[in-house]
Amino acid sequence: MNASSVAASTRGAGTRGAGTTGGADTPGGRPPRRMAPEQRRDHLITTALGLYGRQAPEDVSVDDIVTAADVSRALFYRYFTNIRELHLAALGRVVDELIDRLVLPPGEDLRQRLRATVAEFIAFTETYATSYTALLRSGSTIATSTTDTLVDRVRDHVLGLFCTLLDPDAPAPMLERTVRGWISVVETTVLSWLRAGDLSRDELAAWLVDQFFAMLATTAGHDEDSAEQAGRLRPAAGRAPS
Repeated sequence: MNASSVAASTRGAGTRGAGTTGGADTPGGRPPRRMAPEQRRDHLITTALGLYGRQAPEDVSVDDIVTAADVSRALFYRYFTNIRELHLAALGRVVDELIDRLVLPPGEDLRQRLRATVAEFIAFTETYATSYTALLRSGSTIATSTTDTLVDRVRDHVLGLFCTLLDPDAPAPMLERTVRGWISVVETTVLSWLRAGDLSRDELAAWLVDQFFAMLATTAGHDEDSAEQAGRLRPAAGRAPS
């Protein structure tokens, strides 16, 4: 099974899961007619995420939401001013989940730890492929300063993972630029991979992690402060592949 078919099956599973609500469904599978306000808002967001599994967020309309959620347009507008506000709430939930899942697992081998984190990121983007693509596409009709802020939250979180490895020191300026540059490489590469599916998930994760250590070595050769900090990372990096 290639990456494209994995993504399709994973997204399908995510879509089925996204159709549920925080409360119990009725025996017929429909959501309960009465919900507390927070439950109803949550239900509309979950419905939107379910639809995103089949189409891009910018293609989802208010009519699509109310039909899938089995509610009236008047009820929709009780919770959201417009469809864009719902998109941002749904994408915000996606970002919250991604940040929760992106952690460095314990261990001594930084290369393996990073590979596990990158693999988790790749798996996440397969589940939320259309949402992830919409967040990163500056030309998307839902792209705003708010979506930019959502993406920056993820990037800052990943940078923070590296900062914990250097604690109590802050990363040298060139090292920080290297990490941020690598994050951009990961984002754009995974976007391309979601379309092409020409590598396995494991192959992609290993390749991206090897790129990080190659970039780290290059930066260390140009900046003494970065070289000192890179040296503190390398002992736990594991042996480079031959």
